[in-house]
Amino acid sequence: VGASLFASNIGSGHFIGLSGSGASSGIAVAGFEIGAVYMLMILGWLFVPVYMKAEVFTMPQYLKMRFGGERIRVYLTCLALMLSIFTKISVDLYSGAVFLQQALNWNLYVSVIALILLAAFFTVGGGLTAVIWTDFIQTIIMIISAFILMIISFMKIGGLQQVRILFPYAIANTTLHNTTECGVPNENYFSLIRPFDADLPWFGLIFGSAVVSVWYWSCDQVIVQRTLAAKNLTHARAGCLFAGILKFLPLFLMIFPGMVARILFPDEIGCADPDVCYQVCESRNGCNDIAYPLLVLRLMPNAIRGLTLACMIAALMSSLTSIFNSSSTIFTIDIWQRFRKNAHDWELMIVGRVFVMILVAISILWIPIIRAAQGSRLFDYIQAVQSFLAPPVAACYLLGVLWKRINEEGAFWGLISGLFVGMVRFIWEYSYTTMPCQLEHLDKRPSIIRFNFLYFSILLFLISAIVTIVVSLLTKPIPDKYISGLTAFDLDNPDRPIEIPTQSGCMYKANTDDNDEEQQPYSFVDHIEKIPTDTEQKTLHFFETSDSSGFVFYLKTAFAWICGLEKNMELDEQSIRSYDSTSNRRSISITTESNISSWHSQCSY
Repeated sequence: VGASLFASNIGSGHFIGLSGSGASSGIAVAGFEIGAVYMLMILGWLFVPVYMKAEVFTMPQYLKMRFGGERIRVYLTCLALMLSIFTKISVDLYSGAVFLQQALNWNLYVSVIALILLAAFFTVGGGLTAVIWTDFIQTIIMIISAFILMIISFMKIGGLQQVRILFPYAIANTTLHNTTECGVPNENYFSLIRPFDADLPWFGLIFGSAVVSVWYWSCDQVIVQRTLAAKNLTHARAGCLFAGILKFLPLFLMIFPGMVARILFPDEIGCADPDVCYQVCESRNGCNDIAYPLLVLRLMPNAIRGLTLACMIAALMSSLTSIFNSSSTIFTIDIWQRFRKNAHDWELMIVGRVFVMILVAISILWIPIIRAAQGSRLFDYIQAVQSFLAPPVAACYLLGVLWKRINEEGAFWGLISGLFVGMVRFIWEYSYTTMPCQLEHLDKRPSIIRFNFLYFSILLFLISAIVTIVVSLLTKPIPDKYISGLTAFDLDNPDRPIEIPTQSGCMYKANTDDNDEEQQPYSFVDHIEKIPTDTEQKTLHFFETSDSSGFVFYLKTAFAWICGLEKNMELDEQSIRSYDSTSNRRSISITTESNISSWHSQCSY
């Protein structure tokens, strides 16, 4: 469990981002990694017992049990898609492109296109299953390679003590002739505790990053599902402890090597002149993010170098494929089907893949902003975006787990108010062009935008928490029978919670009989409308052809393959469509138990 937690957290963005931040300003960025140790303890001792007591497997499932309603689920769906664009797809594309750019001397955007085409081939060809099987092996190889690179780096300059001595002098030749402090390493480069006005102040690093970490480690499905897969609570807590120990590794495997890279290649990584930086890495705001790729390419032995690069690209393919798959599923199931309840499988398949193309297009357009943001430090950019969007979710989960009095109205309006404030800061932040260090006198951004993102994270959390508490106290509480055992201080309650009844959903539905005012449970088949309409039949006939050869046949086959329709055109022989004339509704009689459980699990989700 602990290794899985660590492997799920570490990716190419960490290798590029942490090394770049280390090369830029020293070890302060390690505060995010070390601070995660406390959050893992909160996960294991506060959140996981509640999730296991509730017997849930997904975070939306817990929120459904805790608050009821559908509004919060829709909110989290939209937030997940936003974070996919700004912190996952674009960051992964940028990280992989930096590696390819340095290894093959390609243009950054040519590298991005190559990565997209390769990921699309995996996704369209059904490569997700194959990639999942190789995830663990890739992570192991990357960690072993990082250990080897760390040892080689320390041997190259004479050990860790030499890093501390030489880093202040890792200055580019062009910087030596300037009177400004641009390109000069931070004077607190070897300290985790920095002043209030620093780029990563100690107060913000302790409390601001903790807010984002509560969301990431305790409320994010990718992370939490690792602990919920444990055999029991003891194993889950032991996994959190072990993952906490592993979180000390990035300081040595990524941040210190980034500092070594600046010592060895000061003219490239330490460049401050915009024109020189553009010649080095095609960015005028700095070249910190090429620190780790340069170490791999220039210090690693040939065989290990190739294996490391191959693993990095393979891990990126895995990450992109997973994000493409999850994003398309979230959009089609949680959003599209709310407007098209009777949509056929082929329609959902096409809509999902078109939506992924839109996500990718937006992510590519966002890459120039990533290169310029936060002084060209990728990891700081990721933390900043999460600080603008994640604190309301952290407040919702934390208050929901700790206090029974929090209800659906309070949670929803706390999330909405936090989203509004966070989006104002997010849009305002990135609507201005970030100036290189030497041109900071031309920076026209308002002082409120320069308000440190870590402090803003604390402020946004407090705003969301206050709104949540106030609205909850002004509205009716949820009866105890609906939330028994769903909070941290009610774990000893032997009663199982009763699901909160709603007018729509998978458990209850308003009866259409005027003579009966009670809500009646109904079968999940009420939601399934699989009989194709005339329009759907015409679309299906497009793919039917009696000729098994010729250009038209191959064109239709290729189109069906790209859209994932080649398997969905066949009727399921195990499903028999029937029409119930007495209740005047369509339904499907499913003849196998496996199909029943499949439909039921999909409906419950």
